[in-house]
Amino acid sequence: MNPVITRKQSLGLIAAAVGLWLAGVAPSHASTVTAGDTGDPAGRGIAYNWTVNMSGNDTTAGSTPNYAGTIGSLSWNDPINAGDPIGTGWTHTSNWTALTLTEAADLTITLAANGSSLVPAFSLYAGHQQTDNGGNFGWHVYNNAGNFDWSTADPTYDSSSLNYIGNATASGTDSSITKTFSLGPGLYSLVFGGNPPAGTAGAPVAYQATLSTVPVPAAVYLFGSGLIGLAGLARRKFSA
Repeated sequence: MNPVITRKQSLGLIAAAVGLWLAGVAPSHASTVTAGDTGDPAGRGIAYNWTVNMSGNDTTAGSTPNYAGTIGSLSWNDPINAGDPIGTGWTHTSNWTALTLTEAADLTITLAANGSSLVPAFSLYAGHQQTDNGGNFGWHVYNNAGNFDWSTADPTYDSSSLNYIGNATASGTDSSITKTFSLGPGLYSLVFGGNPPAGTAGAPVAYQATLSTVPVPAAVYLFGSGLIGLAGLARRKFSA
């Protein structure tokens, strides 16, 4: 058998295997984006503006409907609320997403001004808040940088706390921010808002959001590394 042909065939098979693996980890654009709250049918808890379900290599880029909207310019942090025991963010002028991840993934979140003066900021929490019915504005103010229990604002209603994971805020006048979180499968709440300099007037401002996921099981990376290692071994063998 011609050794040149054998070498080309072997390298071709390895290249094809690597290509299939890379294709398997490419974004699938399969996330489901739904406008409006699809949580508690009684309408209790946060009035989520979006419901997003993601798995594997997903992205919301190019979704229908477009994952974009308007929020209050002071919605993530209003200096007027600096002394509030709950927090400085305004739930009713922020946009909240009820996010579900069906598998462990690195979640990358990008929030950008969409032709507006938005100074973007967002917070991520574990869980969905669907128990407090918002009586007496128990839903009105939220803590954008830590755990909070809505029963402290309205103790007459049942309340569950969202577990704070982290946040990101624009630096100065940056019009876009991005941050990646390594998360397990489960329910998450994501809030988009504005964090402008003190003295900024409150007004609706436009945003564009993008979420993308990359699965993190070790087997995926080990498989890819193994294929690349095989390619290296074959190259050394045939060049010997």
